[in-house]
Amino acid sequence: MTKIKSPFNREEQYAAKRVAVIRAAGAAFRRKGYHNASMVEIARTLGLSKAALYYYVKSKEEILFECHINVYDAMDALITSTRNKDDDGLERLKKLYGAFAHLLIRDGLALLADVDSLKGEFQTIVLTRRNKIEHAVTSIVERGMGDGSIKKADPKITVFFLMGALNWLNVWYEADGRISGDEIATQFVAQMSAGITAL
Repeated sequence: MTKIKSPFNREEQYAAKRVAVIRAAGAAFRRKGYHNASMVEIARTLGLSKAALYYYVKSKEEILFECHINVYDAMDALITSTRNKDDDGLERLKKLYGAFAHLLIRDGLALLADVDSLKGEFQTIVLTRRNKIEHAVTSIVERGMGDGSIKKADPKITVFFLMGALNWLNVWYEADGRISGDEIATQFVAQMSAGITAL
């Protein structure tokens, strides 16, 4: 008797392959920059033809959009997982900032540098997600200013300073460089703390 393959298995395989496509493209974007990474190169990395690649994604812009969304999904999860009612604002921010740095070193994008490459609904959605993250971090900074652990300043400027430093991490970070990703994340947290801790 011939066994009929479940359509759910095909859907799972498609979804898994699409995730692999987006990850490979994200790696190419980090190495060469969004505009310099070609669909041909991405397809070759995965052992696909360019035509087969377009079965999983409609355009390079769609890949960039999905890369952003994946990072923001992970950031949302980190905001939730680092929440601890016993931490003051600075302590929570240190945990979150370190987690963000590890995330971006591992599989992030330069989250601001390429947003202008997105158009229309893609850009609108990404900017909305970015604003949500910034609002959550701003709330933590405001909490720290309120409990006396973070020096008083304009909370939004403080957040722009912090997120701006993270954003450029993927521009200059080299996985095989002399400083490990863990050490960079540790130094980021130390420098951030030195700059905003209340005296």
